[in-house]
Amino acid sequence: MNLNLLLRFILNNVPITHRARHNMTSSDNLTARLKDDNWALHQIAERQETPGSLIKGTMPKPGYLAMIAQQYLVNSAFDHTLLQAMQSEPMLSSLIDKEQLLTQYLVEDMHYFKIDPDPIEANPGTQRYIDHIEAYKDQPLHLLGLHYVRLGACNGNTFVARIVRKAYELEDAVLGTRYLDPFGSTQRKKWLAFKTGLDALELTPSQRDEVFDGTRAAYVLSVNLDLAEYKSGEQLLTEHGKDLDQKAFIEGHSVHVTAQSE
Repeated sequence: MNLNLLLRFILNNVPITHRARHNMTSSDNLTARLKDDNWALHQIAERQETPGSLIKGTMPKPGYLAMIAQQYLVNSAFDHTLLQAMQSEPMLSSLIDKEQLLTQYLVEDMHYFKIDPDPIEANPGTQRYIDHIEAYKDQPLHLLGLHYVRLGACNGNTFVARIVRKAYELEDAVLGTRYLDPFGSTQRKKWLAFKTGLDALELTPSQRDEVFDGTRAAYVLSVNLDLAEYKSGEQLLTEHGKDLDQKAFIEGHSVHVTAQSE
């Protein structure tokens, strides 16, 4: 077999978790690993009912308001935990500033839509995410991985925000979609700065794995936001494996690379 074909066969068939932990060298780009070795779970997450209907502009407005409410619970719990971790871990405080904390933008959206935060109750997927944050509150690099996925989602959500504003005929070009598009025209610059800073961190292989585990957990938990019963990453990959399309994922996200440098 041709050597290039053999290498391609190995990369396409070795389980993602195995590749992620054993194909790194000290010179490898961490953010490239976080993206490339999570592409399958990333694609599964994007195909779930909530993001899928948002992208298509078919989500009923009450569903959008419910999503904002649940995201408020997740992000407020995460921002509280992340702020505490930033106080004790210089690596986090060097990368993350308060502008990246998304709860404040959800509060603006809730105020715009007159959503009262007090009666909001967590659905099963939201509660699982909150419980995960609590369980890993003392692992700052895992939290950094969670934050990487959350912040990276703003790249694609910039485009989703336009669809949402049109679908719900929102009069304001910002209000009502602040959570989806918190940084506006500065998104590309901020994302590049964050990625550059993350890649510049001097991390050991085990520390890189901690960040990677956080990103993987974020995708799995995001998928499970739409599910009544929890499914692990392995279960999701097995269930959706035949429908995954890496070529389509790369082509779809090349739009973000060009326009938003995802």
